[in-house]
Amino acid sequence: MNSKRSMWKVLLGVVGIGLLVTNCTIQSDDDTSCEPGTKKNCNACDGDVTGTQTCLDDGTYAACFCPSSTVGGGSNGGGSSGGASGAGASSSEAGSGGVTLADAGATSSSAGEGGSGGDAPTVFATCEDCLDARCAKEFAACDADPNCISTNIDGTGQYERIAECINKERIKGIVKRDVVRGCGVTIGASADPDVISDWAPEGMAATTTDLLNCMADAPGAAPASWANDDANFPVDSNDMIKPTPWPENTCAKDACTSAL
Repeated sequence: MNSKRSMWKVLLGVVGIGLLVTNCTIQSDDDTSCEPGTKKNCNACDGDVTGTQTCLDDGTYAACFCPSSTVGGGSNGGGSSGGASGAGASSSEAGSGGVTLADAGATSSSAGEGGSGGDAPTVFATCEDCLDARCAKEFAACDADPNCISTNIDGTGQYERIAECINKERIKGIVKRDVVRGCGVTIGASADPDVISDWAPEGMAATTTDLLNCMADAPGAAPASWANDDANFPVDSNDMIKPTPWPENTCAKDACTSAL
């Protein structure tokens, strides 16, 4: 299975985002009697940088204030420090060769808001990268079943045929659930959304069915609800209005149906 899986991922692309950290440190010096409002230089900052102290209303000097470029130094109290947190970015793997559902990735998930930090959005270079991450069990089962992914990845596997069908539609734009269902119920022979057939169609391997359901179902939803729930295909006077959007945090939304 590992040798087959490696054929899906030939080129690796890594995107990295570093951490940006700023610091501002307030230092203090010995208190001395002074005239409120007056200032004096102080030498409590690192790197021989000169700071300043301002005389307070009680006739004593405030803590030594150092420029933000300096860190450390002694303090008599009253000083404070602050920082901004950064977010790391995940790496992405680019794939080439064979039939894939995605040649360009999309972002998913939410990054942590400023101050609290958090994970950066995940970018999937291919649909298979997303399936490997979010549908690992189903993808591994499909990869091990020649009916789902052919032994030599020659395009004869059911998933490969469906993927090729969806890719042809992606050239025209974002692929909606009715078109994906059309590719699925014909096992790749047609993307016509008006084709009437049960999902999953007769003859579809369970491994293919499970993988497509994991790709498209909302997290926690009943299996195959993406294709079988009439609410996802609203109809007015026997005419389909518009299929509902793909759910958040699904590979269908984030990597597998974006326009090429």
